[in-house]
Amino acid sequence: MPAKTVVITGTSSGFGHLAVRRFADAGWNIVATVRKKADLDVHSGLDNVKTLLLDVDDEQADLAFADLALSQFGNVDALINNAGYFQGGPLEASTMDQVHRQFQTNVFGLIALNKAFIPLFRKQRSGVIVNVSSISADGGYPYTSVYQASKAAVASLTEGLHAELAEFGVIVKALHPGSHETKIFSKVDRAEDVPADYDAGWAAFASLNLVRSDPAGTAEVMFRMVTDGDRKKVHYYSGPDGEAIPRVKQLLGQDWYFEELSARNRGQASPLWTAVMPTPVAAPAE
Repeated sequence: MPAKTVVITGTSSGFGHLAVRRFADAGWNIVATVRKKADLDVHSGLDNVKTLLLDVDDEQADLAFADLALSQFGNVDALINNAGYFQGGPLEASTMDQVHRQFQTNVFGLIALNKAFIPLFRKQRSGVIVNVSSISADGGYPYTSVYQASKAAVASLTEGLHAELAEFGVIVKALHPGSHETKIFSKVDRAEDVPADYDAGWAAFASLNLVRSDPAGTAEVMFRMVTDGDRKKVHYYSGPDGEAIPRVKQLLGQDWYFEELSARNRGQASPLWTAVMPTPVAAPAE
């Protein structure tokens, strides 16, 4: 029986890079995508990994990618749509070009890849699709409105596909990572020409998020999502904050939750919020 194969997008760093190693350690074959030619050797030394170029913004390339991926090892059992980036800053100062590019990568490219692999999975009556959303899709954060809107779209799309494809044995799930120490924060597409009125609030919010969690835990959750066989569960969470927020929202109720979150985002977290929300667990020093 051949080894199972997973396709993972956006693997040059961060969650995708760690996920490649997690699946490789478990004996899977991996088709890993990178956007730049310079990153084609990022997984060198791993015999069961084929690294291919894919710019997820190119919808025609996305739609043709299932056939290319299938040709690498002869089978595909799972797809993890991990590629994406973060557009940050006040909406007022974000250009419409920035907004369109954010949705092109995080939403439309992801949709195209779902479309590419669904026929394959439907015909074989099996397959798992993991779409990476964000904990920001569950709650309102300032200066991330465009990003979290794109990730909320991913979460909603996943819910629809989960229902739509269940009869064919295809499982579709959404992953909501919390704040992790990855390169997504070093490659932020920042709004420019921001009115000075936002300076103090943006700086204060940024100061609340300096400690971020170890991304290795999210790679482990990705592996579990693909392998646990759970056909009912749609939403998975990773990181202390990611795992806690849906529980806190249920505990407090939506209105009270947003009151408490808003106060925290202003640097005025209540004793209640401090008691129920865990702090991030930083990655170990190298």
